[in-house]
Amino acid sequence: MSDGLGLSSRVGVFPCPNCQETINTSMQVCSFCSSPIDPAAAAAAAQQFARVNQACSDASYLKIMAGSAFTFYLLRFVPFLNLMGIVVLWFLEAAIPLMAIRWWAKFGDLRIDDPGFARARRTALHVGVGVAVFLFLIAIGVFRVATAAFRF
Repeated sequence: MSDGLGLSSRVGVFPCPNCQETINTSMQVCSFCSSPIDPAAAAAAAQQFARVNQACSDASYLKIMAGSAFTFYLLRFVPFLNLMGIVVLWFLEAAIPLMAIRWWAKFGDLRIDDPGFARARRTALHVGVGVAVFLFLIAIGVFRVATAAFRF
């Protein structure tokens, strides 16, 4: 009953080693260039292709989260919406660094010449550094407020 629905029969996609067109792993010959396909190499290439796609997707999420953090920072100054801005900004201040660390832990070891992955790596680096600087500036502000409160 589960012949065609198991994980072992899952079909992946990968770029053809000869023509670089995207094909699936069930093919024995590339439909674009008629080059023969090694099933073991196709499975490994499909796994790496999926990992690179996931890295690009996660970096895109990081970029969106960083952009929305600035939006919610500004929302703090809008009457009746300031509480939502504060709460979401607090969430993003915790979530963005965790997502950046997770990205580097999962995909930092990938070495591939894909231009999309190079953009994803730059995005993860820029967001990680930007958030670190932002959190550092917030920590300095909190430290100044705390030390000013203890001065009599």
